[in-house]
Amino acid sequence: MSHTIDTWRKDHANFTQLLDFLEVQVKRFLEAQSPDYDLMSDILYYMTHYPDIFHHPKEDLASARAKKLDASVAVAVDELQRQHVVLRESGAKLLELIQGILGGMMLKRESVEAPASTYIAYFRSHMRMEESEIFPLLQARLSEADWDAIEKAAPFEEDPLFGGSLQKRYEGLHQQIVRGA
Repeated sequence: MSHTIDTWRKDHANFTQLLDFLEVQVKRFLEAQSPDYDLMSDILYYMTHYPDIFHHPKEDLASARAKKLDASVAVAVDELQRQHVVLRESGAKLLELIQGILGGMMLKRESVEAPASTYIAYFRSHMRMEESEIFPLLQARLSEADWDAIEKAAPFEEDPLFGGSLQKRYEGLHQQIVRGA
């Protein structure tokens, strides 16, 4: 149990670092400077793949199990799962906008500002809620057998950017992280 939540907390620290980089690029965009659109695209590609495909579904499994064991947590669990949907959809939309810019599409600043600012703020708020409400709830309600079942249903997937084996797709982003650290 503690291993899974520790992994999620480590993921959150990594996500925060990427959101920080994204925020800097969005600010450059809004100030009519030259943002690094490739970096923005790489960040959003990662954020719509690793968290949305591996991290959040495992949290959903754990929270659904807690809800099955204790109906009193239904409101918090349902909100968590709703937020995961919002993050997945808004991240995909923002990635589409940035890839459009890379493809030569001309967009008004406002058409990127609101989705980008909202995505970043929402993701940060979401992680705070998980850390303060969801993780303690899961720790209190799930047994080791529950955690074992969750791990079997959604086995550990190594992070393709921050894990031990860097995927080629993320080499440029990794170099930026190293330079920025």
